[in-house]
Formats: sequence, C-alpha cells, structure tokens
Amino acid sequence: MSSLQQPTITSSGEVYILNGSTGGELKPVPFFLNKNLRVLSANLDRAFVAVEPTVWTSPVEGALPPCSVYCFRADQSEPEYRAEFETIKAPIRQIAFGSSHTLVLTDDGTLYSRGVAMYGSTGHGGARDVPDFTEVPALKGREVRFVAAGPFYSIAITAQGDVYSWGKAFYGETGLFTQVEAVPRFAAQVTPFKVTQVSCGHSHVLARTQMQQCVSWGENTCGQLGLGQKSKPTYKPQLLSAIPSQVLAVSAGWAHSVAVGTDGRAYSWGLNSHGQLGIGDTTTRLAPHLLHDLLGLHEVVACEAARAFTMFRTHNRALMCGQIPPDLTSSVTMDFAPHRPGKHDPKGCILAPVPLNLSTGEQGSKGMAELSEIVVFDKGAIAFARSTVYLVSPNVAPIQGGTKVRVSVTGIPYEEESLEKMNVQVRLRSHAPNCDLIVKGRIVEKDLVEFETPDASPSPLGALVEQGTTLPVSVRVSVDGGFTWTPDRTPVGRELEQTMRQLPTEQQRAGYGLAQGKKDIQKELTEFKGDFEVRRNALAVSSKCSTMLWYCKWPADGPSQVEPGCAPVAGGTEVLIHVALPARMPTDHLTVKFLCTPKKSLEDAELEARAPMRRDAAEIINPDPATVAKLPLAGSLEVPVIAFLDPAGRGVCCVSPPMDADCVHYYNYSVMVSLDGHNYMQRSLPFKIFDIHVAELHPTLGVLTENTEVRVKTIGFVQSDILKVRLEFPKDAGKAAKTVPAHYDHTTGDVIFSMPPLDVPQAALGDAVPGGGDGAAESEAPKALEALAGMEVKVELSLDGQTFTEDHVHFCYVGDIQPEVIKLLANPDGNAPEEPDPKAKTGKNKNPEDEFVTLQKGSKIGCVTAGLPERIALDAPLLRCGLSSDAEGEVVQTLDMAASVESIATADGEEELHFIALVPEPPVNPNGGPWFVKRFQVSMNGQSFRACPEQPPMKLEPLPPE
Repeated sequence: MSSLQQPTITSSGEVYILNGSTGGELKPVPFFLNKNLRVLSANLDRAFVAVEPTVWTSPVEGALPPCSVYCFRADQSEPEYRAEFETIKAPIRQIAFGSSHTLVLTDDGTLYSRGVAMYGSTGHGGARDVPDFTEVPALKGREVRFVAAGPFYSIAITAQGDVYSWGKAFYGETGLFTQVEAVPRFAAQVTPFKVTQVSCGHSHVLARTQMQQCVSWGENTCGQLGLGQKSKPTYKPQLLSAIPSQVLAVSAGWAHSVAVGTDGRAYSWGLNSHGQLGIGDTTTRLAPHLLHDLLGLHEVVACEAARAFTMFRTHNRALMCGQIPPDLTSSVTMDFAPHRPGKHDPKGCILAPVPLNLSTGEQGSKGMAELSEIVVFDKGAIAFARSTVYLVSPNVAPIQGGTKVRVSVTGIPYEEESLEKMNVQVRLRSHAPNCDLIVKGRIVEKDLVEFETPDASPSPLGALVEQGTTLPVSVRVSVDGGFTWTPDRTPVGRELEQTMRQLPTEQQRAGYGLAQGKKDIQKELTEFKGDFEVRRNALAVSSKCSTMLWYCKWPADGPSQVEPGCAPVAGGTEVLIHVALPARMPTDHLTVKFLCTPKKSLEDAELEARAPMRRDAAEIINPDPATVAKLPLAGSLEVPVIAFLDPAGRGVCCVSPPMDADCVHYYNYSVMVSLDGHNYMQRSLPFKIFDIHVAELHPTLGVLTENTEVRVKTIGFVQSDILKVRLEFPKDAGKAAKTVPAHYDHTTGDVIFSMPPLDVPQAALGDAVPGGGDGAAESEAPKALEALAGMEVKVELSLDGQTFTEDHVHFCYVGDIQPEVIKLLANPDGNAPEEPDPKAKTGKNKNPEDEFVTLQKGSKIGCVTAGLPERIALDAPLLRCGLSSDAEGEVVQTLDMAASVESIATADGEEELHFIALVPEPPVNPNGGPWFVKRFQVSMNGQSFRACPEQPPMKLEPLPPE
C-alpha cells in the first residue's frame, strides 16, 4: 500500500492519473505541465505529488528550487494544494502517510510529522495531536534515509541502517514486541537484516535487505507473509527463500504482497479476491507465485500493491491486474476499460496484468514513452506548482503610498538575462471597500518581486483608512503582463471578518512584554486556556496577515515620550515609546532604531584622546590638526531592534540592545520608531546609554532598628528620572530582596536613599517563644533583632528601574550600643590625668573650678561602650557633646569629635572596648572664659546617636600660650 518508489526524483515531464473518472486509462494532468517532479507518494485513499518549476535559476551557488506539494483524493482528477507542507523549508526527499498522520523526510535526514496522534502514529509521544509539521524528537540527529507508513504505524531507516518504528502493532507490524508505541523505538529484531527499503501494508510489512532479499512480518491470516501457510501474527522478520532470485522491489497491499526479482520476474502471494495477484484466478496463495503471463513479454522493474489491484512497471509501460478503480458517481459502463483479450474475467476486474493505455488528452501529450515511476492508492494511481505569494514585507504601509514593498512568490522564473524583458505587475485588491490597483513591479531576487505602493487615498478604501482604520488588500503577482496572476490568498467574507476580529486587542495583548501592575501568578485554569487560545489565534492571523498589505494612517506627530530615558550599556531594558498607533495594525515589522550620533569633542581631554577616531588619527604621519579636530570621536552607528505593542495601548515596546562599553562616552543617543521596518518617523527622542558602577557607600553600617541615610558614590552616573536601590539579603536570613526609592543630590553628585530598619520575622518570634502569646513575643523581639546584628546586605543601583548594577557593595546592620560615662583618659601631652588629692582644700576654702575635669585640645576622652562590633570597622564614628558658657547653663552649641574604637585593659587585666576621641580646638566662647562640656552622645555612623549617662560637666579650656 505505501509506495516504495525511489525517493527524490527531479525530472520534467507530465503527470498522469488513473481513477474512477478516467475509464481505466492513465490521463495527463495539465496542471503539472512544465514542472519538475520531485516526489510521488501514495497510500490508502490519496496520493501526494511534489513538484518544482522547470525554469528556475538562482544567484546563490547550490541553491535548490522551491517545492510545491499537491494531493489527489479518491476520484479527483485535479490536485489539491497542501499548504501545510510550506513549513518544511529543506528539500523534500520522501512523503509517507497513514490514515491520520503524515511524515516528511528531507534531504538532510530530518523527519517531520503531523496529524492525529491515534495510537501514537505521529511519533511525538502521548495522545497529543500535532497540527503542524514538527521534527520527530526521538529521531533528531539520526539522519533518516527512508520512511514508510501504514494506517496507524510508521517505520524509519537511518543512514547507519538502524530501524525505528512506532504506532499501532496489534499484529506485530512495527517489528516490536509491544502493541503500541507512541515514540520511535529501535527495532532490534529488524535491524540485523540491514533493511534498506520498507513497504507497509494494512497490517503486514515487506522489506528489501541490503543483500537484496525479502523479509516479512506482521499479520498472516491470508498468507500475505509468504510463509507457505497461515499463521499467527509475528513481529519477527521472516526471510522468504521461495523467491529464487535477488529482489529488486517489494510492495505490501491490503492483504497481499508482490515482489520483483533482479531478473525482471514478478511474484505475488496473499489475498486474491479481485485477481490482484495477477495469476489468472481469484485463489489465495500462501507463498510467492511466479506471474507466468509476463514471462518473455515484459521485464518488470517495479511493483505497487493497492487495496484490490496491483501495478507493475516495465522500462516503458505500466501493467495492471485486479479491480479497476470504479467510478462511484456514474453508472456508465467503461467500454474501453483494460481487459484480457479472449478472457472472461469478472466484471470490473483483470485477473492477469495488462498494459494500460496512455491518453494524449487535450494538451497534446506525447504519451508515456518511458514510464519512470508509478504509485498507487486504494482508488487509483499517479504516474508520473502555480506561483503563490507567501510573504509581503513590509506588510503595512501609509495610505498615501510611496513604500517599497517586497513580495515573496514561489516558482517565478529568474533568469538574469531575461529579467528586463519580463512584464512584472502587482495587483492590490480589496472587495469591500472596493479598491483595485495595478502597479509596475520588478524581480530583484529569486522569488522576490519589488514594487512601490500606490496612493490609495482617492479610493473608497482610503476614506475609511483616513478615519483611523487599518484595512488589508490582497497582493497578487503576474510575470506575463497580467495574463495570469498568482492565487488570491486573502481571506474574504466571513473569513476576513474573523481574521480582523482575531487581531489582538489591547486587553488581549496583556502579558506580552511590558505588562503593567502586579502579575497574577495564581491565574485560574480558564484564564490560562483563554490566553493560550489568543496566542494560537494570533499565530494563525499573523500567517494570514503576512500575505496581505495593510493600509493605515501613518502617525503624523511621531513618538512623544520614551520611558525609561536611559538603559545600561549591557542592554536588556524594556523601553516604552509613547506613540499613537493605528488600530488593528499588524505588528510583524515594528522596529525601534537606536541612533548613535558621534560627538565632536569632550571636556575630558584624556578621555577624548582614547576615542576611536582620535586613536586612528594618531597613527597617521604628520596629520593636519585642523582636519583631525573636525573628525567625530567615533563612527556613526544605527542599531535596529524588534519592537512589539505595549499591552496597555500606549505605544511601542522594545528591549534595549547591548552597546560597546568602551565607546559609550563618545556618542549622543536617540531612538526612532518604524511601523514597517524601513521608513522611520521623523521625530526622534533623546536617550542615554550608561555604564554605571557603585564605588562606595557612606556610611557602610547602621543600627538595625533605625533608618539610615546612605549616600552612594558612583562612577558613570547619568541623569535619570528613575532611581532605585535594590537590597539583597543573605539567603539564610529568610528575607526577600527589597527595592527602595532614591534621589540625586545635585550639590555632591551622590545618590541618596534610606536604609530601612529590620523587622523581626514572625517565624523567629514563633520559634523563640512557642505558645508564649503576644506579650512573650514582644519580650523576645529585642533578642531576635540582636541575632540579626552583623548582617551584610548587598546594595545595587538602577537608573531604569529594571536592571541593577552588580558591584557587590555591602551595607552592614549592627546592633545597638550602650555607652557609659565619659572619662578623661589622657592629657594633651599623652600623660594620664592626675588622681584627685584627698587632702585638697574643702569647705569654704575650696575653689569651685577645681571640681570640674579640665579638657584641652588634644585631650583623650572616651567611655566604655557595650555592644560595639568587634570585627566590623566603623567608617564614621562620632562623639558629640554640648557646649555651655557656665556649668549650670543651657547648651548653646554642639561639638562633634571624630572618634574611634580602642580596646583598653582594665586594672584587673581584662580588655574593654572604648569609644575614644581627641578633643579638637574649641570654638571661641563669645562670653569669654572656658566652655563647659555636657550631654555626651556617641554614634557609630554619624547618624544614630546614643546618649551617655548624665554626669558632671567637664571644663574645656584652650591651650595656654607657649
């Protein structure tokens, strides 16, 4: 049944068909005149024909002509074009198919399949149907060289001789022990025979080995395996020794089998209900039987078995036996049907092979002088494409015309010496509203016609487009001055309306790209199915739209705003460009161009000297300085990127491309928008490309219970409306990354943000106080917080709100501190202060000034401080105090002293951490006299201060003059 024709035939000629309407003759099919035949394949109720144009040339060395595939079904005399084969881009080597699945083998050994996955016949696993041709996953990279298919099973042979099979095997037809396999499996029983070709019947298989022997397996209820007896089905190949010669060809029918030896003799066996064995009767044969009627008359070179008839081919003729394909639509007797002279065969049957007549037809066919190929299916045989527009690029244009459009057309002639003589025309047509325009075109490349869109505004179509509607026109091509046109593939009527409705609306585009708002991760199943349908319909509509030209009203004002206004040099930022677009516009060719305009000079002379143009000029001997000064710093650059519609309907989105980090300083950047990928809107929007890095933080630590204002020192900062800081906590902290806003300090050039206090994870409280209640949790909160002390948080900066730096600069959370009273530790000369004299004057003779500890510039003061981090350096510790003109007066100003942390040994030899500061030069007291120092505070970062316990004031005096 499945044909065992020589894979891949490339030859010009005519195609003939035999079916119920041809009266038992092979009649020519005018459709295929002057076309090259590439592949013939037949099985069950249909046949496929793959053809190529006869006249075809290409400027590309080794290029192959396009291939078109057509199908004949039952009693059809004219072929049906099969558009699903268009997805196969490589040259087709073989086509095989069953009841509901189709296989395509290409020249490079790739096997594709599509169809209904009944019994796993598509080979993709499971019961999932395959609507479009998709490479069979299990055979990727295995270089398949031959493929055959039965009703619900398939067999493939690789270049290494390995055999794989899949599908239904109730009778062992796959050569596997299992009954159903949904993916290709290695046929260990078949491979050792080194099979080169296979023919699949309904439930049995014949194969020809490398040694030109015949093997069979599968069902044997009618003796179709040729074993000499009926038997149970077998999945193990059986070698047929009853054929005395080497085997040239084999073919398996519904329940019978035929073979041809290398000596030109034919053999048949199995079911013979309609004389399909060709041995002169209707008796079933259980072993190979020689066809004596052919001896001495015909040297057979090929054979093809159908459901109830068989075809044999000689070097120049076709012979047939069995049931003549009946015309089920007519009761007229076929008076000229093939028959055996002098024999009374059953009506509609031929019990022995007879030659078939070749009808000349109305096209003046020369007949079949040398028939080179024939394939059969249940209702007939095929013995031994029109140009089609498949892509319009760009497929959107302004109604005023003037856009260069290229149309891809299959099968048009391309001979450079005759291109100028060809009268190429392009027809743009719309039925409702009416528009029919014909313009001049030209062939610019193989299968490529270029034309300029005409002004369609005077037509009824233009009136609607001017109102903001986008409408399609069909694109048809003629290479003979309009005598013949490519088919009109534009949807019409309801199909066109459905196509227009299926173009994604703004609501349906949600989730494509720059989605706004919080993502609904827990989307319901119904919403997911609806989303999937939208995407599938969008793909189908995109395919239809690609063959049409869509007229629209071009945005007059162009884009108005771009956000964010900058992107990193590494790219990857989703950019939104605000622009009013026409409704229902195809988006296949939406493009955003990043225009890089080189600068003339820089303020930084050293940086300018490293510019590409300046470096090149430096290598020139005796350059003209004036000429060099006029040169730009770098070459002009344009970077187009694919764009897509904003789901909220605000304009166009794209992803910023990567740029050269070494040259980012030498360009001014801008963005431009194109709806067709060729013509850009006049207005461009300024843009910035940055290469920013975080240099340092100040401060680098803070108390975990308070906000800390942090300044970020950067390198390569550019002005941006978006400033964000991302805080990444350690993985073991159980805290998700947090993004906080930031702002720019124009006076210092720093980026400032607030480091938030840490909150205690509820899990930590629950673990600490099981069943303790709210009060217990509150009491344990400080302990849980203290456990987080020393946590380092990675701080990264973003200027676009999407991409962040990766400089791994950290901020450290520290615990709280408890300072004790401030003491004088050393005098300005470095000596320890004197201990108070117990014999000092008391009472009325006591000097009140002697009660205060005296400080001077250079005095070392400090306090024991609990909670200071031991292994963390403090980057900006401060000791702050208040200054008063008298001991009992109010503080009139504060004095900050740079501090440090030192470990000082106590009297008992233990080490204690002290907050230490050297007293600076005191300010001048406007009231004269010394200052009294009080209200001491300490801070680890210059922001979070902790007060020392109340203590008597200290007297701060200036150093005595030398």
